[in-house]
Amino acid sequence: MFSIMKKWFWNDWILVAIRTLWLVIIASAGFIDPSLVDASLWVVLFLAFVVYLFPLIVWCRNTDRYLAVEVTVAGLFHLFLAYAAPGLLWSFILLVITIGLTSSRRTYVWTGILCGIVFPILNGWIADRLPYEFIVSCSLGFAIGFAFNILIQSHKQAGIIQEQNLLLEQHIKRIEELTLIEERSRLSHELHDTIGYALTSLIVGVESLRSSVSDSQIGKIDSLVGIAQHSLIDIRKHLHQLSHSPLSHTLSELLQQLTEDFKKSTGLTVNFRVIGSETLVMQKINICLYRCLQESLTNAVRHGKASVISVQLHFHSQQLRLQIEDNGIGMEEIQFGFGLGGMKERLELFHGTLSVHSESGQGTFVICNIPLQTEPVHDTIRLLIVDDQAIITDSLKQILDQHPDFIVVGQAGDGHEALEHCERSQPDIVLMDILMQGMDGLEALLEMKQRWPDMKVVLMTTFEDSLQAATALERGVEGYMLKSVHPREMKEALKLIYNGGTWIDQSVATRVFEEMKRQREQLEKIGSSQENHPYGLTKREMEILKQLSNGLRYKSIAAKLFLSEGTIRNYCSILYSKLGVNNREEAIEMARTKNIV
Repeated sequence: MFSIMKKWFWNDWILVAIRTLWLVIIASAGFIDPSLVDASLWVVLFLAFVVYLFPLIVWCRNTDRYLAVEVTVAGLFHLFLAYAAPGLLWSFILLVITIGLTSSRRTYVWTGILCGIVFPILNGWIADRLPYEFIVSCSLGFAIGFAFNILIQSHKQAGIIQEQNLLLEQHIKRIEELTLIEERSRLSHELHDTIGYALTSLIVGVESLRSSVSDSQIGKIDSLVGIAQHSLIDIRKHLHQLSHSPLSHTLSELLQQLTEDFKKSTGLTVNFRVIGSETLVMQKINICLYRCLQESLTNAVRHGKASVISVQLHFHSQQLRLQIEDNGIGMEEIQFGFGLGGMKERLELFHGTLSVHSESGQGTFVICNIPLQTEPVHDTIRLLIVDDQAIITDSLKQILDQHPDFIVVGQAGDGHEALEHCERSQPDIVLMDILMQGMDGLEALLEMKQRWPDMKVVLMTTFEDSLQAATALERGVEGYMLKSVHPREMKEALKLIYNGGTWIDQSVATRVFEEMKRQREQLEKIGSSQENHPYGLTKREMEILKQLSNGLRYKSIAAKLFLSEGTIRNYCSILYSKLGVNNREEAIEMARTKNIV
């Protein structure tokens, strides 16, 4: 019973308060003026306590039977009072108010007739008084309770409508983003075959000449490569302005700016501190820790109810550590939902780890660790380069051959030729273009993973495409990089992949996760729609209805299903619409009456 009481809303406590006031009035009146009670005072008090407690127990255990029990017990007791204590009959109005407060549109007729007409007439007849005053006062009390009930339901409906409007705004914003992403993708494909190809060929070709020119000419090569790379960056920047701006600062600057923006938007105290000497790390690691801090700050406020948050960024020679500590309510049990699960997946891409420590009432402590040095490569990495542009394959071969850890065992111009090379030379890593004549990179990737599951494949492209990258990851690719990547970063990425890691270009990683999540949600919807549930309910809606029937509130259901409270409220509004009810109480009543759950 006490576990159920913890889930009561404020209007439930008002109902209990009115009933408690009624009991206090009955008890105090008998002691203050014993002449008001003709029968034994202790008998009256005992029956009054039963009338007070028994309907509450029924209410906690079975809400469907509460009204019938309340009306019957309260009515019979006041019929007894009409005989034993006529001076206390007016107290019946308080219980009538609670009955009106808990009546619904399907029950108010019979409860109103019994409480406003039938019992007042019987009370007046037994007490030998005119019943008119009882009828008027009890009818008015029932009207007040029922009117207050309507206000409560209207307030709840207004909250649901407001949440639906917010959700609709989010959907509209998402549609706008998808429209911009689609336009950017179209422009990317058009530029890929024109400016992108020309600039990429220029960069790779000039880089391949670096080892064959004199030291006095190195400056000119750097200048030419810089101009071409700057042009490619400008193109990407204009394309990304249609959706999200790329992050281009040091790690400490990014995280400090994030904490400052968070402080301004929430008004909370957020302390940021850098420990150790900052070292430059790859941009994709910056993005990883930036997203981890975003998620941790959001969790600290949304779930932890924190008022003070401390963020520390530690730079060590061997590892990078981000610590987030808050003074919130903490968690009794740590559950890796979409938020923490996403953080863990991001960190594992760089052989990192996620640690979460939390206790109820003691706040939450989150630690994100990323090693700065991967395991050294002791063997020579055997590479196959696949691209339909000969200048690209020749230039990449010349760049990689200069490093002692790499050896290019073959070059191919399309997917069919690449499969023949793989059959002969069995390379460790296949570095392959996506868009090629004949068999493209995605088709060749699927064939390679079927024939040689342990062979690692890295796909290259001129401009990023999140849908394309998500498809590649689903087919088992170990890397997805831009052709304009710096040679040093490409070599480090290939080492990481050879040692068992996965490498995705930072500019597309975030959108890849979003695309894969969207595809997973679509598959869940398709799977749930194939099940035959009553009233057209989906599997998720049936699960939420079951939790509602168990007495859980929206926040508890959200925590149990690893969803946000707003998402649960949106599911419930759709659920109520399908069932043809107005609120959770009616939905629970219908679910039990119709044996839906």
